Amino acid sequence: MEQAIIMHIPREWLTGVPIEELTLQHIFRMGLQQFRVERALDLYRDGVGSLGYLARQLELPKWELAREARRRGLEPDFSEETVQEELA
Repeated sequence: MEQAIIMHIPREWLTGVPIEELTLQHIFRMGLQQFRVERALDLYRDGVGSLGYLARQLELPKWELAREARRRGLEPDFSEETVQEELA
């Protein structure tokens, strides 16, 4: 069973945004995805786990998380298996 969450968004945040349910859902999903990436990279920096482990825990594609890590100056530790996956 799905639970609904009701949010009140200040109108000024929506300047220039079409007020349509599908558009707002898309924006929210993009924000959640970005939040998961940020969270995973923070945990990686803190030594909580490998990028592969964190990607699985936060339901992110490993390649996307590795790409974002590199963009932010983090060099992920790669196993031989991960290198082969990246090359494929």
